[in-house]
Amino acid sequence: MSGVPRDVARLTEAREGAALSLVRSRWAPLILAIFRASFSQEIKQVRAERLHVQVDTYLHELRDAGFEVPAQEEGRALCLSWMRSQWLRRVPLDDGGEAYELTSHALAAMRMHSELSRERALLSESRLTTILDAVRRWATEANPDETTRMAVLDAEIARLTAERDRIAAGGEVEIADDERMLGGYTDLVDLLGQLPGDFRRVEEALDAIHDQMVRDFRAEERPKGEVLGEYLASSTRLASQTREGRAFQGALTVLSDEDLLAEFREDLRAIMSHPFARDLSPDERAAFVNADALLRRGLRDVQTRQQRASQSLAEYLAAYDSLQEREVTRTLRRVEQELAVWMETARARDTVPLPWMPSRLDIEHLRTRFYDPSREKPAPALEDVSDLAPAPPSLDDVRRQGGPLLDEVRRGLDAAAADGATTLSAAFNALPDDLRRPVEVFGLAYLAARDGLPGGIADDGGVVRTVRPDGTERALALPRLQPPTDLTGDDDDDA
Repeated sequence: MSGVPRDVARLTEAREGAALSLVRSRWAPLILAIFRASFSQEIKQVRAERLHVQVDTYLHELRDAGFEVPAQEEGRALCLSWMRSQWLRRVPLDDGGEAYELTSHALAAMRMHSELSRERALLSESRLTTILDAVRRWATEANPDETTRMAVLDAEIARLTAERDRIAAGGEVEIADDERMLGGYTDLVDLLGQLPGDFRRVEEALDAIHDQMVRDFRAEERPKGEVLGEYLASSTRLASQTREGRAFQGALTVLSDEDLLAEFREDLRAIMSHPFARDLSPDERAAFVNADALLRRGLRDVQTRQQRASQSLAEYLAAYDSLQEREVTRTLRRVEQELAVWMETARARDTVPLPWMPSRLDIEHLRTRFYDPSREKPAPALEDVSDLAPAPPSLDDVRRQGGPLLDEVRRGLDAAAADGATTLSAAFNALPDDLRRPVEVFGLAYLAARDGLPGGIADDGGVVRTVRPDGTERALALPRLQPPTDLTGDDDDDA
């Protein structure tokens, strides 16, 4: 018997899957365009309220541009329908909110549309070279014969040595032309484009394993140790026996080797330094050079999902006691099940009539009277003391409490010099009290640095009598405001 029936069954199952149902949907171009506009490599999650508003905005834009859109549908209702179709999933956030993210089915559908709309040759030298190199490498890895392995290594060493000697002897360095580089770049972009879907499938598989384990715990049909053992075995099997898990482990290996990661970045930059990259857009060049960030984000998302699953599991095991509140637990479980069934058909603003409070109990009780604020005497009005307010300070008083009065001090020093003062301390002490505040000493330093001392006044470093605004006095020694101008003689003596 041929394998046609088996293939038909497998393809029929794939045809009914969420990815192909999106591709075959009547609104596929609209949905995929909205997904591309809302999500990107940097934006993996969008808050639920924000995505509802964005979808409403995109629908208005499409309607104004003449495109057909779903009739009488708003953003929230569309997002919920896409979530039921397994194209979106809703995840909780740390702050208590919720966000949408694309499922692996939506990523696969977007990739299929990109492949169908991309104009490129299906067969290229780069693709054939990639296949041949992979076949040669895995054939070498699969051969256990030491002699054959050494022969392959010797041949590779000889080939590389000959090429090195040729270049060292002045041979021309052969550089790939633009067409070959473009083909290689396209193949690499295809390979990198598969990684987000692989990482997302790992996240969804982890969520499915975690949800199944919690359901098994709540069912109480098996021991907790057996359920935990199955959870650990499923996680190990996911990492080692699935294509998505192996991709995750490979990314983990690459990101753990700093030397390999540095070489990976340098190789990406070397490819973009080729002249063919001039025809690429800045966004395409930046996305290619930052391909290692794609690996980091996918790895971080999977590890975050693992951490959250482990944390919620630990909290559940620590808080759940099967010997207490069994009846309440079973009741809440039935409510959750019924709510899940109701959500499959419920529409926006649908309600469930439930009594919030139990009916009144006919129980004898004492008559009570509650506190009535209206019965209390109000507090007396506050006394008007506006007339007792002190007078506001004048502008001159405020200035006296501020910084140095440079212009007034400068004019006072010039006047003191004209009256015969020969030293800076004498000139300062001749100033009126309102110009001999302690802060004016700092003003002297600034004036000496900016304008120099008035003519005929020497920098003596003497003592000045300062007067604070409150009338108290303070004696201060002036610093040397100007350094000596003749230092040549001292240097010559030291020499």
